[in-house]
Amino acid sequence: MMTFQQYVGVLAKELDVTIETEEDACAFSLESSDGETIEVLLQGFDERGVLLTYADLGEPPPEGKELLYQTLLEANDFYNSTAGATLSLNSKSGHVRLQRCDDMDTLSSQGPAHALTTFADTAAAWKKIIADFRAAPSHDSNEQSAPFNGMLV
Repeated sequence: MMTFQQYVGVLAKELDVTIETEEDACAFSLESSDGETIEVLLQGFDERGVLLTYADLGEPPPEGKELLYQTLLEANDFYNSTAGATLSLNSKSGHVRLQRCDDMDTLSSQGPAHALTTFADTAAAWKKIIADFRAAPSHDSNEQSAPFNGMLV
């Protein structure tokens, strides 16, 4: 079974970057395919062989939260528009977060860099959706469709 430290070592080599870890966690910036810089946080659980990957997508807009939350929930349905990740609301910060939990050995066999670049692309797309939602002039709570309708991957 691969450990978190081993996984990060393979990942750093694939990405050709230095990644500083603190015991079972690390954070670093990764560029999505559209050029957006995403702060990615990893936390390893060696005893279970799993890796938690997450990114903060920002604070939801003050108006129209119900419609935004509906959009996020619909995207989570069978991971329809999240590339296998889950969108959630962090209760401490109030920010939307994209997160996924994977088996480290499976990720290692598929190539850690590929999994993380896909995650960064998904995070960048959702950051843009939330920003676009925030920029919308108004949101009618009776509105039937959200600003995002479709699959990301």
